[in-house]
Amino acid sequence: MKALEHTSDLASRFNEFIETNQLFSKKNHLLVACSGGIDSIVLVHLLHQLHFDFSILHCNFQLRAEESDRDQSFVTELAKQWGVNLSVKKFDTEAEMKHRGKGVQETARLLRYNWFDEQISLHIASGKHPLLLTAHHLDDQLETVAFNFFRGTGIAGLTGMNTKDGHLIRPLLFAYRNEIEHYAKSVKLTWVEDSSNRESVYARNQLRHEIFPAIEKIIPTFRNNLSNNIKRFQETEILYKQQMASVKKRILEPRENGFAVAINKIKHISPLDTVVYEIFAAFGFSSSQVEEIKKMFIADTGSFLQSSTHRILKNRAWLLIDPLHEISSRVYLIEKDQTSISFGEAKILLSNKENNTSPSSESNEAWLDASALSFPLLLRPWKSGDYFYPLGMKKKKKISKFLIDQKLSKSDKERQYVIESAKKIVWVVGRRIDDRFKIAPKTKHVLRLKLD
Repeated sequence: MKALEHTSDLASRFNEFIETNQLFSKKNHLLVACSGGIDSIVLVHLLHQLHFDFSILHCNFQLRAEESDRDQSFVTELAKQWGVNLSVKKFDTEAEMKHRGKGVQETARLLRYNWFDEQISLHIASGKHPLLLTAHHLDDQLETVAFNFFRGTGIAGLTGMNTKDGHLIRPLLFAYRNEIEHYAKSVKLTWVEDSSNRESVYARNQLRHEIFPAIEKIIPTFRNNLSNNIKRFQETEILYKQQMASVKKRILEPRENGFAVAINKIKHISPLDTVVYEIFAAFGFSSSQVEEIKKMFIADTGSFLQSSTHRILKNRAWLLIDPLHEISSRVYLIEKDQTSISFGEAKILLSNKENNTSPSSESNEAWLDASALSFPLLLRPWKSGDYFYPLGMKKKKKISKFLIDQKLSKSDKERQYVIESAKKIVWVVGRRIDDRFKIAPKTKHVLRLKLD
């Protein structure tokens, strides 16, 4: 590998990189994430040689049986030899994976950085000025950018990792992997090898061991070229962000608990796809949803689209953006003497009647035995696990299954409300009442609900 033709004194370049980028000083207490691998061992050694004030943080994810304990023992012994404070955290990663429903790498990353944040907070509380250091290097940077590029990304994904992100510092981003290896061997350091780094089951390892070497055979200067491109992308992003901030200021109008976008303003902007992505990405929407968002410009009022965190609702000439937790919290109480209740763009009218008229068979009306109801009633969106006894049936049915049987579209299902009484579903609004609340011969008083 010819990342650089020379590997000059890494320690002096390391010190120069810190000073040039004003990463940290002798006033800071540095918390160094150390796995025991070659990269983090070199980082610890450089800090030790340059007499910085630092402690070591080690995570044991208990995923590689004896290897995990071997790594912990190695780092523990290293800290003793160098007289450095060490904090170790063991995680039951497999249990956390099941609990969070995420993959091993994502779970481990969440656990690691949550604990790092806790350590930062503890040191701040004790009056120190802590910074977290990780041993990401230039090859990690190239892999990150390439992975983002092939997976699909905006310009931000092509700029790679920042040297400084708040309390997180990456002081080895100037050095290639082979330079770090050369340094470690020249000063006779020892380290541990993570066997999973050699397994091609992980996408990054395939990039590292298969794809990059293949490209390098065709373009020997590939790594340097990509590194230079990243610098250009980083500068371009600065200009890009400035322009997008100006566009967002014109397009996004704040409203209570959310934002509004005037369709006539956004649809004439060019390049439209880029602007749509940048505006809505902040609300959890992906690049693959850009076409769907543009279709909302001409969709009917009431149409909506949602991400994992937000919902876009078409309301005449506007797209309204609201957090999902705000939407799901739209629960309404219906008191006994109430005559109407408005929710969203709809309204339910309530009236009391004697049981001497024939109930309507229209689906937008519910005629209920008033004596079977407990007030206040609750009007809310249906949720997973809800069930009721559809009129005419003696067996309960999950509302999710009922809505499927009704052949409702996804958007219609998401807009469906129910009314409940004492935790029992009374009416799947506009569709079917519960058999337990139907009018019977002995019924004296009737409550009529009408979806208007």
